Amino acid sequence: MIKKSCLLLAHLIAVSLTVEAGTAGGPEPLRTVLRSLEQAHQVHFSYSPDLIPLEREVQPPAVGESLEAAMDELCRQLPLRYMISGKQVWLRPGAGELGQLAPKVPQPRQKSPIYPLSPAEEAERQRLASIMKPIGKTAPRPLNRPGGEAYQEIDFEIYLPPPPASPANGEQVYKGDRRLAQVSILPNLGTNMERSGEITNHLSVNVLWGTNGGVDGLEVGGLYNEVINDVNGLQVAGLGSKVNGRVSGTQVAGLFNVGYGNVQGVQAAGLFNQAGQADAVQAAGLFNHSAGAFTGVQVAGAFNIIEGQGAGVQVAGLFNRADQQIQSQVAGLFNTAGNVAGGQAAPLFNKADTVAGFQVGLINISDTITGVPVGLINIVRHGYNRVDFSTGEALHANLALKLGARKFYNIFQAGLRLSDCPWQLGSGQYSWALGYGLGSIKDYGPHFQVNYELVAMQVSEGASGWGNRLNMLNQFRALGGFHGAGRRTVVYAGPVLNVTVAGQRGGDAADEGLRAPYSVWSRTGDRVALNAWVGFQAGLAF
Repeated sequence: MIKKSCLLLAHLIAVSLTVEAGTAGGPEPLRTVLRSLEQAHQVHFSYSPDLIPLEREVQPPAVGESLEAAMDELCRQLPLRYMISGKQVWLRPGAGELGQLAPKVPQPRQKSPIYPLSPAEEAERQRLASIMKPIGKTAPRPLNRPGGEAYQEIDFEIYLPPPPASPANGEQVYKGDRRLAQVSILPNLGTNMERSGEITNHLSVNVLWGTNGGVDGLEVGGLYNEVINDVNGLQVAGLGSKVNGRVSGTQVAGLFNVGYGNVQGVQAAGLFNQAGQADAVQAAGLFNHSAGAFTGVQVAGAFNIIEGQGAGVQVAGLFNRADQQIQSQVAGLFNTAGNVAGGQAAPLFNKADTVAGFQVGLINISDTITGVPVGLINIVRHGYNRVDFSTGEALHANLALKLGARKFYNIFQAGLRLSDCPWQLGSGQYSWALGYGLGSIKDYGPHFQVNYELVAMQVSEGASGWGNRLNMLNQFRALGGFHGAGRRTVVYAGPVLNVTVAGQRGGDAADEGLRAPYSVWSRTGDRVALNAWVGFQAGLAF
């Protein structure tokens, strides 16, 4: 009897201690129990509210228990699994033990009853859902904590979004939904509503202004079209169109077209066209601009600019600029380019680093040219640039500056002819001449060349200054020269065909300064007298 009384007393004491430990309050929601454990043990719980039943009632662990014992008690009441890492406690449901705690399978956000999915689109959605798989599990391993206690490490199935499809891994790039058509008045005010920026449409009609994910067909806008991704087809706007991605087709707008990606096709606008890089034809009333590489044709009323590598043609009313390379440029004022594979033509001037073709303009400037620069002034940094001293029977002393390329260069010449009595210079018995000419060099061996030159000079008498009477000396020269390995200094001599054209004054002959030593041909008319003879010229160029 005494033994039974002792056992009953011990049971009552145990029940009393349990009540005092905090269980007397009855079951509580799991959310409340977790908050109490966070405060008691200074830890933080991490879990998904969609997977953990926070409102499920459980019996709270006894006060004073260790965190591991408290978590074990909760896992006994609910199918949960946990892992403790420092001050962090990770919670997840036990797989296959509680139906409502199982991970949710990703579902498409919207299935439109108006535009049913095609078999290809449905297959794409299933592909995305199938690759939403967890990271592989690792085998559990026992770990020892300081003090000799052992616990089991658990693994977590962390779900990650599927990797984006890309052409590199052979998958088809998928950009949002595709629909047959859409109609909108303003952005997000149309049949696609707030999803306008995600959906690619085969037909897009924007009454005023519309924004779409992409166009694969035709888009027409009353004022303005904006596309987030790509355009394949035709895009027409009353004011302008902007495409953030690639354009493959045609853009036509009253004011402007902008394609920030690669543009392949045609851009036509009343004011300007802009492309990231292009393989296209750009036609604009004001200007065209390509920020990257360009292949094709640019035609503008004012100017064209290519910042990247160019392999096309630029035609503009004012000027063209190609920062790197271009095939050809034609402008109403001037052209500038890095390297020119074809040619440049402009009335004012042309400038380039390397020219493999021609330059035609009043002033042509280049570092190197393998073709022909045709202009009044040709400046080639690594070309044919010489100072020339020479003498001949027509003009006794000559100074010339020759600029350009060996195939074609300009001649600026000044000459002086002394009278038969040099001591009479002070009395005005001498002639001087200023002229301009063109020349070309032909090599006939490693050290021998012939300069073919055509020069026209106006001759004036004495100190009377530049007269108003026609008095010209025209020369055609064939000057053979010898030079060293560097071809810099040349000693030359050769025949010269001289033709004078002198205005008549009351039947008088030409000026004394142009009287020929002899004549091989002559003509005298009422207004001019012509005379021709063959002379010589010799000199030094360096």
